Amino acid sequence: MRTVGNDLVRSQLHENRKWYLGLGALLVVFGIVLLAALPFATLTVIYIFGALMMLGGIIHFIAAFKIFEGGYRWFWALFGVLYLIAGYYAFSTPVKTAIVLTNILAIILIIAGVIRIFNALLFRAFQGWGWTLFSGILTLVTGVIILMSPDAPFWVLGLFLAVDILFQGVNYLTLASYIRREVPKSSAEQ
Repeated sequence: MRTVGNDLVRSQLHENRKWYLGLGALLVVFGIVLLAALPFATLTVIYIFGALMMLGGIIHFIAAFKIFEGGYRWFWALFGVLYLIAGYYAFSTPVKTAIVLTNILAIILIIAGVIRIFNALLFRAFQGWGWTLFSGILTLVTGVIILMSPDAPFWVLGLFLAVDILFQGVNYLTLASYIRREVPKSSAEQ
């Protein structure tokens, strides 16, 4: 019985391998295109952010009037309004939104870097604390560079998106290669 389940899983992996391969190749191409056009990639991030904020506003309104009652209803409706305003702001002023989001990202990186450095110093007695220290310093320096770079809003968010898409593509390609090399075909396919 167990062999039948394993055969089914192996068969499905081999059937889907071409989809992993195609999706991986497509994502790698998109990642490279976005890397070549970072301002466009950043604009894409801003519009995705705006759309998600507006969707969040609509969901908050639905929740306010379908789920909640009394004072909570107006609290959720207020959040809906704030989300809609943030989404509208992203669509109407994408450059300002990119500046704001990039600065928030830089500040978060600086805070995270300081916390990691502090944690590394607290745990000096433990093996591997140096890697935590290195990670903290790298995160802190990245945040400072982003915050001090006047043109960062035009490339940072796009770079994060492009690198993420590129690595997702590489991940799918690696999975497809692994399936071809390492996963034996089911006994029915052999």
